[in-house]
Amino acid sequence: MEISTGQFALLVVVLLGVINLGSIIAIWWDKRRAVKGKWRVKEETLLVWALVGGWPGGIWAMRRFRHKTSKRSFIAKYVFVVILNVAAVVAVGYLATA
Repeated sequence: MEISTGQFALLVVVLLGVINLGSIIAIWWDKRRAVKGKWRVKEETLLVWALVGGWPGGIWAMRRFRHKTSKRSFIAKYVFVVILNVAAVVAVGYLATA
């Protein structure tokens, strides 16, 4: 079964939408748990969501819910993960056209 370029693009957009939604929910859930003083979502989990492409939703959620925005160590890790993700996307794009 062959997949067209348009179908592939649609699949990527839908997949990234789901991943970003997952990132938003994870940050919202962590904020909710923090307010209630309960067990939290691990930072590693939030970073994995960002690494697999959920960083735009994660950034939006951090700003929207005012969560993790003043924790410099987490922000530094998050920026590093965003750079890794963007570099991977650029590398895949380059290799696909080479």
